[in-house]
Amino acid sequence: MSHFEAANLIRVFDFYLTVMFLLSFARRYPVYWETARLLVALRGRWPRLVQRLKQHHGALVTAEVLRPLAVAFALTVVQMVCSRLIYPQAQLAVQEVEASWWRMLIVLVAMIPMIAVDAYFLIRVGQFNRLETEKYMDQAEHWLRSWHAPAIRAVTFGYINPRRIVDEEVKKSLDQLGQTVSWAAWWVSVQVACRVAFGLSIWLLWAFG
Repeated sequence: MSHFEAANLIRVFDFYLTVMFLLSFARRYPVYWETARLLVALRGRWPRLVQRLKQHHGALVTAEVLRPLAVAFALTVVQMVCSRLIYPQAQLAVQEVEASWWRMLIVLVAMIPMIAVDAYFLIRVGQFNRLETEKYMDQAEHWLRSWHAPAIRAVTFGYINPRRIVDEEVKKSLDQLGQTVSWAAWWVSVQVACRVAFGLSIWLLWAFG
């Protein structure tokens, strides 16, 4: 029996989840780093804008966004706990799967979509331009802080209200960002579903095999 045929698919899945997490983090590290730098500077550099953002934070942070992320993390933890602590004796060798066509079919049907979706996530990574974002935030903070805003409002008899315009733009930007995040969360849900399907397939094959 070769090393490949003797490989335990349950432990391989442990390794796969860990590697995919590390690769995904490495691919998105620049985005995370630039976002973190912006968040650190947020309160000290744009205090008035922060107050506006607090009024509309619900447009971005929703259960729809947080749920798939929590499930993805929980899946990894459950897989590790089951394979290392609860059922350390669990073993489903590649040779066992290859010996039965229906087992091979079950594993392949679950594995191919999982790898395809994970590969898509590794290839397609969003971009974040921190400098451009800071420029727009500086402009918004200026209008919220400067005496020009109330002066323009007074001169135009309230027809032009720069601070209201800034507030509307903040809400609009957060709504658009919320839609983008929701779309990303939907794809994370698909990713999690594929991993759950593969995990269940190998665990059930071991349990009832």
